Amino acid sequence: MTKNKNILGILLVLPVVVWLLVIAHYSVDVPWYDDFDPFPDFLRQWIHSESLGEQLALLLQPNNEHRMVIGKLVVLLYYWLTGTLSFTFIHFAGAAFSLGTAYLFWRSFSTMKLKWWYFLPVVLLLFQLEHHLVYLWAICSLQHQPVVFFLCLSMFLLSKDRLLWAIGAAVCANYAMSNGIFVWVAGGAVLFLKSDYKKLSFWVLAGVISISLYFHGLTTMGNEASIAYLKQFPHLSVLGFFAFLGGLFDLFPNQPIQIRTALPVLMGLLIMLWVVRWIWGIFMIWLNKQKNKRAPGGDEGSITYFLLGIMVFLLVNALVIGLLRPRFGFFVMVVSNYKLYPALFLCVAYLSVLSGQLALRWRQWGMVVGFLLSVIIWSLSGYSYLPEISERSKYLNVNAWNQQHNGFGLGHVPYSDGAAYVDTLMKGMIEEGVYTYPASIDRVANAVGRVQGAIPKDLGVQVSVANDEIVILEPNQTYDLSKNHGQYVFLQNDTHRFLYKMNQNLYTGRNIFRIYDKGVHLILSMKDIKPGTYQIGYLDLHGSQAEGGVIETIQVP
Repeated sequence: MTKNKNILGILLVLPVVVWLLVIAHYSVDVPWYDDFDPFPDFLRQWIHSESLGEQLALLLQPNNEHRMVIGKLVVLLYYWLTGTLSFTFIHFAGAAFSLGTAYLFWRSFSTMKLKWWYFLPVVLLLFQLEHHLVYLWAICSLQHQPVVFFLCLSMFLLSKDRLLWAIGAAVCANYAMSNGIFVWVAGGAVLFLKSDYKKLSFWVLAGVISISLYFHGLTTMGNEASIAYLKQFPHLSVLGFFAFLGGLFDLFPNQPIQIRTALPVLMGLLIMLWVVRWIWGIFMIWLNKQKNKRAPGGDEGSITYFLLGIMVFLLVNALVIGLLRPRFGFFVMVVSNYKLYPALFLCVAYLSVLSGQLALRWRQWGMVVGFLLSVIIWSLSGYSYLPEISERSKYLNVNAWNQQHNGFGLGHVPYSDGAAYVDTLMKGMIEEGVYTYPASIDRVANAVGRVQGAIPKDLGVQVSVANDEIVILEPNQTYDLSKNHGQYVFLQNDTHRFLYKMNQNLYTGRNIFRIYDKGVHLILSMKDIKPGTYQIGYLDLHGSQAEGGVIETIQVP
């Protein structure tokens, strides 16, 4: 018996260990795209600020449509301890919030007095790889994970009737990112259905103050175009709502969007049928209490209110996303950096089955279905998304080298105002000793230096120039998951060298489980390259083994 328990214990911890190992292995200590404003630029201004008022203003200063007070405080904590800025630390700091979320779910789950292996689906769903951009992209890491943690903490405390602490956690959620304001709706629903109207009044007052201060001085979010799009295509918002909630069933991300989102829409709809029934049951309990004039509280149990608050938040969040985001493309409904929310949705739906008034037989069936679905999702998330994670790490390393040596690469158009801003910012961080690029970014450049001869003809690499584009094709390369094996293109002359990551050809056949086809390709726009004469070359780098060489000389007008 003890041996069996140990095996089950390993099963419970294994997904968490794998998840942490993925972060450790694939985290690249560089910023990307939206990271510059809330982290290096914020820290630069903080270091040079001269008063407490300036520092407070910097903490509250919005970044796009979000006030990231919690994320900035995490960055400041690391800076105070080390005097540096680390994006890998940010990745792990965000992961710590997700571990805290899992702990809160465990605390609530333990009140049901069920065997602990019933909790395994929650672990599998929270620690899969579909939402890799949440924990491997710095800005997402310190937005989504803190807001979810403080949401869950607030609902946990509220379910235990600890109002002041719950309000404190709600304020933290509010100032983690913009959707944190929905925590006040969630908590209001919990207190209303608990018939605790005195506490509800305090909660509403705190929410009004917190939300008002949040939006004070915040510029318009420009949602007028989204409303106009909604009026023109209302069905996309309805489908988007269900696709967002069922987003964890986006198991074949390289399929056309209609095929890719069909299963998320269907499963989101089916699970919502149960969620509506569950919430309706809670509402009927409240209604009966009003009729019978019973005192606030009830026999529902704290876990019911904990789950209810989280579910209300998720439904409001999904509604807003469904209304405002389809105009950017329907793929946004299943984008990786949103998928922490559908994971949470499935966890709450699953635990609501176990915690409800269903007979034991149905709860056992719920565990079986939940276990099977979570194993499928966890397994296929590794199969479908680990290649994407590996490719992104190669891309970031190469582009970080370009950023350091050419002034562009980490998310901005070459030679644009945005690229100039990033170049100045990062050089300033390095000069002040606050940040250092990781040594891994030099690996490809060093290998290029070893393949300066003519390329072997048997590699079959082809270059063509047409319509202001340079197209490079290699037809035979098979995909390798290793982050240390990749194919690259280099452009060089006497004064410049540019590096580019090539893309594996996607499979376009009928086998939905196949991701990549043979061959790699790259398309370069001449508009993004300085005029001049360049040697163009190819590199296949596998560990320390480099193969390739110069293909030909081209002229960029």
